[in-house]
Parts: sequence; C-alpha cells; structure tokens
Amino acid sequence: MISSRQGNRHRSLSGAPRVLTLLSLSGSLLIVGCSGGPKPAAGSGATSRPGAPGGAKVWKPGAPDTLGPIVAIVAGRRITRHEVDSLIATAPAGIQGQLREPAGYHDVVERMVVQEAMYDAAKRTGVERDSAYLARVQLNSRELLKQRYYELRTQALPEIPDSTLEAYYNAHPDEFAVHERARVRHIALPTQAKAQEVRRALEKGALWDQTCAKYSTDAATKADGGLLGWVAKDSDIVPGVGKAPAIVAAAYSLPIDQVSQPLKGGTGWHLIRVETREEATVQPFETAKTRISTRLRADRRESFGKAFTDSLLKSSNSVIFDDSIRVALTPDKTPEDFFKEAQAAVTPLQRIDLYKALVQRYPKEKVSVQAQFMIGFTYAEEMGEYDLARTAFEEFLRLHPDSDLAGSAKWMLDNMGLPGPDLKDDGSGGDGGTPAGPDSGKAGPSEGTK
Repeated sequence: MISSRQGNRHRSLSGAPRVLTLLSLSGSLLIVGCSGGPKPAAGSGATSRPGAPGGAKVWKPGAPDTLGPIVAIVAGRRITRHEVDSLIATAPAGIQGQLREPAGYHDVVERMVVQEAMYDAAKRTGVERDSAYLARVQLNSRELLKQRYYELRTQALPEIPDSTLEAYYNAHPDEFAVHERARVRHIALPTQAKAQEVRRALEKGALWDQTCAKYSTDAATKADGGLLGWVAKDSDIVPGVGKAPAIVAAAYSLPIDQVSQPLKGGTGWHLIRVETREEATVQPFETAKTRISTRLRADRRESFGKAFTDSLLKSSNSVIFDDSIRVALTPDKTPEDFFKEAQAAVTPLQRIDLYKALVQRYPKEKVSVQAQFMIGFTYAEEMGEYDLARTAFEEFLRLHPDSDLAGSAKWMLDNMGLPGPDLKDDGSGGDGGTPAGPDSGKAGPSEGTK
C-alpha cells in the first residue's frame, strides 16, 4: 500500500545530496551525481544541465521516453512517470489526489526506489537460492496455477442465451414488480410549533431549498433540498426517517408540489413535499436483463463448481478411503487407555457412552467385558435407571455367561433398587449387614470393576 506524508520536503534519495552512485548502463559503469567524473562516451545519454554548479553531469535519456520522464534510477533500472502513475491508480480514490501533490508524489517514488533497491540487494546476495524462499515460491506457484486453471474453465462457459433470461423473467414476475411510489422531500423540525412557523413562511413565498438549508435538523439532506427519495405505498418505513405512517399517508394524498401540514415521524416533526408519483408497474425485460444474467451466472458458477470437482476426481482416478479416515481420526490408544478415559469422564452418561464405544470398537478384549458390566453398574448405582441397568446386565450375561463378573451381574439383577444395609449395624455379617456378593461373600461387583 502507498501513502502520503504531509509537508514539503526536499531531500536526496540517499539522505546525502552528493553521494557517488554507480549505475550499470549498457555494460558500462557511470559515476553520476558528482562533478569531476569521467566523461561519458558519445551517445551515452550523459549531458550537462544548464545552470548546474560546476557543469555537473546528470543522466538524461538519449531519446525521448514514450512512458514519460525518468523520475529515478535504481541499479540501472529506470522508473518512469508511467510506472508511478500506474501505482498511484491502485491506491484508494480518496488519497490519489494527495499522492499527486509534489510531496506525496516524491514519497511514492521513494517507496518504489526502496522496493527496487531491496529486490536488487536480494538478488545480489543470492536469496533466490534460499531453500525456504524456493519452497514458498513453489507453494505460491501451485496456488496461482490452480486459480488460473479454474478461471480459464469458467471463462470457457458459454454465454447464457436471451431465451433463458427471458424465460426466467416470465417465470418470476414478482421479482420485477415496481410498486407504487412517491418521490418525497422533507424539512425536519424539532417541534410542531416550529413546523407551523416554517410552513407559514413557505406559503408566503419562501423558497423550499433555502428554507430547508436554513431550518432543517436533518444534516444528511438539508443541503440537498431535504430529498428522502422514493417512499413505497405498502410500507410504513420512510428512508432516512424510519417508521412514519403519517408521512407515507400524506405522500399519497398530498397534491404534487404542495407543502404538507406538520407530520409526526421518528423523533421530530416534518414538512413534506411530493415531487412526483409513479403507478405500480413491472420492470421491462430489457432493463432487468443484466440483473437476471448476473443472477443466473452466479447460479451456474455454483452448480459448475460441483460438476467441476467431480470431474477432477474422476479424471485423476482419485479415491477417498473413509475407513482410513476414521482410523486417522482415532488416537493411537490401547483398549486399556479407552477404559481409563471412560472412568475419568465427568458425568455418568459420558462414561456410559465411552464404555459403549470401547465395547463396540474392541468387542473381544478382556477390558471390554469389564466395560460391558460397568454400563449396567453405572445405570444402577449412579443414575438409578434400573430398567436400563437390567437390560444392560441381561445383555452382559447373554454375551459373557462364564465371565468372572457374571455372579456380580446376577447379584445386581437381584438386589439393585432394594434398600441399602443398615449402617448402624456392626457389619458382622448378620441381618442388616453388607449383603453377600455371589463370588466372594462381599457386596457388589468385584474390585476390578470400579
């Protein structure tokens, strides 16, 4: 991006006005910017500038340059007015004027010189052979090549025929309907009394535009005669005002060019004047043609994109392996790692989901038998969902009838949901003590399940 620095500055390119500069020109080295240098050969383009101190030699082209005067030379390359003007043309419109002022123009030239000097230095020091630079060039080259290929393919699409455009126009009449509308101007005023005062002045012959500029509180329109634009009959919204049904009603009842009574709207009062009204109509096809073409081209590009990618995959014999993708997305974990992850989950439902995933992924692993048991155990002991727990334990016994945990599963089926032991008992094993488990005479599932 280029920008302008303010103020008039007179400085040499290098900061020292009489530095020796070596320029490579036509295979020879010339010393420029200093008197007393070797005399150039005939036709070299070096000449004496009239009035220059001591007859200093300055560079001048041997023939007029069709791209404008040479404004700078960097490492033997000329920078012309044409190049500078072309660069300025790429700047935002709001600052181009500043860049064409002497100080701004000088800054643009200086920026170009610095960039060109940096490019020259990079080449001289061999940066173009740097491996990181070459890798970046290769990457950018791939991107540019792909972009250009797609551009060429889309440019080769045939033009949409007029018959297709007209068929769309006829099939979508509502899109091209122009509703009844009125072109309205207003004068915004703070109070009803002030609006009456200004209206009386207009009735006595005050000019509308001058009165609007003097009294209107709408800074956006007062210098333009209060122009609001078109007001639609089927809407309460007035451009620049907001919801103002009184203004809309007046816009369709007031005689053309007559000043209205004070009307309430938005945050204040308004006097309006209607310039013209137009009846509802339909936009002609020729007027709508460009809009339809733009719409259909966009739709076609979207559908072309899908067909284009499909053809690329087919022509390149591409194959996507969904199973491999699922493997790639799964971390390299053992079944035991998955079981530990399930145990560490925050909520019971998260644990159950992870236990189920482990069972589904590794159905024959020993730890999966334990995970299958823990599904029922979690439903029963942590969630109180005894119906779900019963289904889970029954499934466990069907799949693993000979498991060491089968007895614990049967015990859970017989005892879950029953009142717990009396904790006031001494726990000696009599009535009210911890219920005896089926395997060890102790309560609940075996130690390794928790």
